[in-house]
Amino acid sequence: MTQEITTERLVLRPFVAADGPEVVRLLNDYSVSKWLARVPHPFGIEDLRLVDEADRSRWPDLAAICHEGSVIGAVSPRAEHLGYWIGSDFWRRGFGSEAVSAAVRFVFQTGARRIMSSVFEGNIASHRILKRLGFEETGRSLAPCLARGEDIPNVDYCLHAPESERR
Repeated sequence: MTQEITTERLVLRPFVAADGPEVVRLLNDYSVSKWLARVPHPFGIEDLRLVDEADRSRWPDLAAICHEGSVIGAVSPRAEHLGYWIGSDFWRRGFGSEAVSAAVRFVFQTGARRIMSSVFEGNIASHRILKRLGFEETGRSLAPCLARGEDIPNVDYCLHAPESERR
């Protein structure tokens, strides 16, 4: 993601090298990593590859979620797979809903007609966020989870663009 998205309390922006230590701290929390497919646990600086030698994000489709200047999570505002996480220090404050809502608006503004997402079964907060935004369940599968070292039941979701966005 090359541009910033600003909400009432958050800024979604590209990652920079200075974000590294905080991202490592947040992702080294098993209560976070157990809900993410590609994040190992424990998570250390050697697992982090945020930027290249020129301080450009290695994940151009991933945005840092920042609150009061600090990284608190990440979101991938992509139509083919919207993903997100919030550090446990920031749970139950509405940051996930605010960030995902902004990402959804961004994706539809790019002309996407639908957005796909998936959530491991048991991740009640993430299921609620998607359902509140109008995502509908489209199927179930097993998906690998590096932190748990096993395949986990997964729920797939889809959100279609509002009629006004489809024209």
